[in-house]
Amino acid sequence: MNFVIVGTNFISDTLLSAANTLPAFNLYGVCSRKQSSGEAFLSNHPNTNVEIFTSIEQVCQNPHVDAVYIAAPNSLHKQYAVMCLEAGKHVLGEKPSAANSQELDAILTAAKANKRLYMEAMMTTHLPNFSRLKNALSKIGKPRKFIGQYSQYSSRYDKYKNGERPNTFLPDFANGALLDLGVYPLYILIALWGAPQRVSASGVLLDTGVDGAGDVLLNYDDKQAVISYSKISQGDNITEIQGERGRLRIHAVSQLKHIEFVANNGEVEVISDKFDEHFMKYEVAHFMQTINAQKLESDVNTHQLARDVMNVLDTARKQLGVVYPNDNSATAD
Repeated sequence: MNFVIVGTNFISDTLLSAANTLPAFNLYGVCSRKQSSGEAFLSNHPNTNVEIFTSIEQVCQNPHVDAVYIAAPNSLHKQYAVMCLEAGKHVLGEKPSAANSQELDAILTAAKANKRLYMEAMMTTHLPNFSRLKNALSKIGKPRKFIGQYSQYSSRYDKYKNGERPNTFLPDFANGALLDLGVYPLYILIALWGAPQRVSASGVLLDTGVDGAGDVLLNYDDKQAVISYSKISQGDNITEIQGERGRLRIHAVSQLKHIEFVANNGEVEVISDKFDEHFMKYEVAHFMQTINAQKLESDVNTHQLARDVMNVLDTARKQLGVVYPNDNSATAD
């Protein structure tokens, strides 16, 4: 299957290394604004038959492209996804799918109208350890509390403190700690428990207008969850799902590297299996399998799951006071 990778950042590099382990995957091209950056990206992945596109229009016009993986800035996800879908390409869109719910609706509408698959590229739900996590939920008894943490000091924060303005801290690119990091434990939560009844958010805003850190409290009828995240401090990043008989402890929630069940009496059982360094291969394999099955929606990363997550992100951002230029254009549309 001929893929084009749109965006030549570290996540694209990680995905390509993983996807290249799959026989059905063929890198047809990469799309970057500059020829030189495309060449620099490909130097780490030698392939003499790969094309370099310098615009999304070129990708859309090429009849040999079957699917695209979009890892451009968040602010461009909707525009690029809709254009590719309307051009007859299947789309694997990096999380978050879009800057807000209105943009996500536009993507899903284009996918349906053009009979093409759109799937949000949240890798965690496709990992073998996610199935192990779901199967182990019965061990904790009645679930009562979810504590999800992802706090990672950004490599670009020192530049920000020195007066620079890296893209990762600019609302123009629909960035911020919630959409970049908090979305990982949030996605797992909603995949397991569904949409919450109530959402309450608070956080630390930077002077650019994006959130550097925060907490989102999500209430359900008989349980609650808190998502704690930061790009301006470092945490141990342990996520727990607590029940009346014990708890599941997750190390590195974005990758599910290690999961253990801790009973109330202190006994510990390892739930996870050995971690595969090519952890992104599972979502790519599922994406291609779904296309080959002629399905227009993943049965893992469903469209409703994407909507439920985006609704929480919208509500939390509104309470935090984080506004993107995309929000204004979506309202105008």
